[in-house]
Amino acid sequence: MRELYARNKPFFDRLALLLIVVATVFALVFLMGYVAPFVAGFVISLILSPLVDLLHRKWRINRGISAAVLILLTIAAIFALGGWLISRLVEEAGALAQSVPEYMEIAQTSVQNLVNGWGFNIDVELAFAQILSFATNLLQSVITGGNLLTGIPAAVFRVLLAIISAFFFIKDKHIIRERILSLFPERIKSRGRKVRKSLIYALGGYMRGQGIIMSVVAVICVVGLLVIGSPYAVFVGIGIAMFDVIPIFGSGGILIPWAIYSFVSGNTTFAIGLLAIWGLVFLTRQLLEPRVVGNRIGIHPIVLLASIYVGITVLGPVGILAGPLITLIIKAIMEATPKRLGVADR
Repeated sequence: MRELYARNKPFFDRLALLLIVVATVFALVFLMGYVAPFVAGFVISLILSPLVDLLHRKWRINRGISAAVLILLTIAAIFALGGWLISRLVEEAGALAQSVPEYMEIAQTSVQNLVNGWGFNIDVELAFAQILSFATNLLQSVITGGNLLTGIPAAVFRVLLAIISAFFFIKDKHIIRERILSLFPERIKSRGRKVRKSLIYALGGYMRGQGIIMSVVAVICVVGLLVIGSPYAVFVGIGIAMFDVIPIFGSGGILIPWAIYSFVSGNTTFAIGLLAIWGLVFLTRQLLEPRVVGNRIGIHPIVLLASIYVGITVLGPVGILAGPLITLIIKAIMEATPKRLGVADR
């Protein structure tokens, strides 16, 4: 057994590291309800740390003071923008909930006519009743905020924990890093640095690039929907921008069926407007993605889509992020470890 390990040491080391990382990610996902404030604080610290480092290096401003000021400004901006956005989303979701039955009735009539014309025996009414029930419940959950009032005290406490943890993550960044690194031997630390560097390059660049693209797509969709007269421009526009992140499907997964429905319903001008928005979003993504994302992620769209599917199947909605994250971690580990079997680390 020892001879087998010695001959294939890089392979077994890589496998062990993969299992540890995947187990850690799964544990974090399942424990997210308990550690979410600290994860949020860590993410905030990653975003603000470069600016704190700059202020400390260039103007010798105390890290604690600059961290506290930047965090408070960031939280204030999030609450100001988030408050307006949430109120607008709830307002539009309420209006959309009232209009859904009318839209579903028109769509049901159109589909029923097509089915009858083709000679199929399909219970269209039952299918649309189930879709209507799902859509109504979904919109109602958005409107009510999922028992928002009863969850406010817990939410405030979690926000405070996130703010406090972000402050200490930024202020004592170097101390925390050294304490964690001191727990591992030098060989693992060396390998960990390579994985970390690869992950920061791939995941950081990908997330930042997708964030830029999503913001631009959201603006295009909201403005475009306002121009063509959609009463739910902000709600639907942001939803389309979020859906556009999914590989292969993208914004066309919503805009094209919507345009077909509008055309069948007789609203040809609106349908043309939707197709124009989709075309502009598609061109924007094709132009921006190579520049702001490039080849950083290094994963084929099919693999990325499969990771999202597996993530959703195993972990639920959280899998949309956890699936690609685990895939990127595996890729980073594979690139940071020796590739030839039988060659021990030197």
